[in-house]
Amino acid sequence: MQRSRHKSRATRSALGTLAVVTSLVTGVLTTPPASADSATARTTLVGTRPAWASSSSDAGAVPADTTQSVRVYLAGSDPGGLAAYALDVSTPGNADYRRYLTPLQFEARFGPTSRQITTVEGWLADAGLRVTATNSHYVAASGSGSDIASAFDTAVHRYRTAEGIEQAPASAVSVPAALAPDVLTVSGLTTSTAHMTGDVQFDPVGSDSASANVGACSAYDGQDKAAGLPLAYGATLNWDMCGYTPAQLRSAYGVAGSGLTGRGVTIAVVDEGSAPTLEQDLDTYSQTNGLPQLRPGQFTESLPSDIATSCPAGPSTEAALDVDAVHTMAPGADLVYVGADCGSVNDDTLDAETRIVDGRLADIVSNSWHLGTEDQIPPDLIAAFDRIMEQGAAEGIGFYFSAGDNGDWSSATAQHTTAVQYPASDPWATSVGGTSLAVGRSGQYLWETGWGSLSASLSADGGSWSGLPGSFVGGSGGGRSTLFDQPAYQRGVVPDRLSAPAGEGTPMREIPDLAADADPDTGMLIGITLALPPGSTPQYLEGRAGGTSLATPLIAGIQADAEQAEGGVPLGFANPAIYLLYRSRAFHDVTDYPQGSGVPIAMADESRNLLTGALSDSVITFGQDESLTASPGYDDVTGVGTPTSAYLDSYRAW
Repeated sequence: MQRSRHKSRATRSALGTLAVVTSLVTGVLTTPPASADSATARTTLVGTRPAWASSSSDAGAVPADTTQSVRVYLAGSDPGGLAAYALDVSTPGNADYRRYLTPLQFEARFGPTSRQITTVEGWLADAGLRVTATNSHYVAASGSGSDIASAFDTAVHRYRTAEGIEQAPASAVSVPAALAPDVLTVSGLTTSTAHMTGDVQFDPVGSDSASANVGACSAYDGQDKAAGLPLAYGATLNWDMCGYTPAQLRSAYGVAGSGLTGRGVTIAVVDEGSAPTLEQDLDTYSQTNGLPQLRPGQFTESLPSDIATSCPAGPSTEAALDVDAVHTMAPGADLVYVGADCGSVNDDTLDAETRIVDGRLADIVSNSWHLGTEDQIPPDLIAAFDRIMEQGAAEGIGFYFSAGDNGDWSSATAQHTTAVQYPASDPWATSVGGTSLAVGRSGQYLWETGWGSLSASLSADGGSWSGLPGSFVGGSGGGRSTLFDQPAYQRGVVPDRLSAPAGEGTPMREIPDLAADADPDTGMLIGITLALPPGSTPQYLEGRAGGTSLATPLIAGIQADAEQAEGGVPLGFANPAIYLLYRSRAFHDVTDYPQGSGVPIAMADESRNLLTGALSDSVITFGQDESLTASPGYDDVTGVGTPTSAYLDSYRAW
């Protein structure tokens, strides 16, 4: 979904300084000042009307008798204090560092009071709406369009967008001034086609052509030469990887020799649906790839009660990749699969994250998905997500989100403009970018480039490569947020040319924060039960998978190992610590040209069409990520770099 990227600066986050509280955190902005003792005084809520809802695209009002549903998210007792406390407990050297709260302590200190809840419920009922649900985060209600207009002082209109008709408030949303301190935001008035999208690419490597679309490939970098193919850049190409094994990835990132397994740590993997064969497939994968099989109770699930009826049946390649990668790096960690419902996608993803913080289901949360670019997401949803991740930080929970597989998004948007995706761009999230990784015969780390691939196909006569280096086929997301000011932890690390390029003014949040292997051509072997070709009997298959969907759970597993090295003390929101480790031995400083300035690195890729069985060859050139560049120091493809063996015990410094 592509829309205007001109956002109000009032929607920036609260991490610009240690204790700055902006409108995104408080949820309200008085415009103009209102008298609280006036019965008619109202307060405008910032971030409840998207920028794309313009008069030029207005397609008319939603009929007044149409039933609409809303959620009034509650600001809680001390939203400004929450932002400050969440950062304090996450920042090494602060007196409150790692003084995390339990969910009960959080509710007592920062949750809404019973007065706030009953006041909001009463206001909605008085406005003619029917209260349908109440919890410590929101009051949900429904009613006719006319009742909605009465409650929020705005009608809801339809608007023409590139993706079709969407709806949004026709004017600024407001609430009675007396209630304004109790309200974070209001969701449901704006619709969106943005949805939970996994950042994964999967190529089956079967025992026969009917179940495999990977042809010739290598078990490690340089194992086999593509001797029958044309030269590229003056050299014979190596075949790309069949899919790295757990042993190779553990060795390359320094986990193998550490003795760490993540034991005592719990990692949550969030995805959509129930993934019914997930535990069985993980056990099979572990058995065939040298990993410990699951202990009784090591794998659990947290699913909504109606997930079977609201979500499509069948396994998820995304979920399989996530749990395989997490178990690869932290085979001793407990795993909880948190399934998001599929009925109301935006609310459902937020509800899945909310279950984690309310029940403190995990220390580390791996999210290999996105909701879209920042301008695609209703601003009210961003405010609600931001609040949940603040709560997680206060409780010692770290959220890891994939930075994406579309590079700077310019080739994926109608406007051909750059963008970053959300929730990865949120300052309370750890954004994970991607690399292309070379592992040697003995499992040693050889090199990495920033993940950004160009592909050129074989000419019709087989004697050359057509249009070398070729066209962009995928790469790590990254770049400058348009919503969030630069957080304190990025100051002095992220170059001004990235966070505040000439003419752009205020330094902004930059992603990613760190990175790991993501390139499908240097990806990981995973296992899943699938019906391939379509319509056949489902069977357990293994295949090569990549995307920042791989990088994110790899990092989540490494974080579990680092937490075990700390004696099981949760690392919590790790960004302040990660940036303090910048330019230390804890990270590989990844660049696009590790073999010398301007020296290209390329491999041959062979794919099989599963329907026809035909093979096709191409040459993949690495380190070419659209406008993004992996350069010395912090960059917008790999962040501060990729973990080394020194990273695993680096948190002991504090």
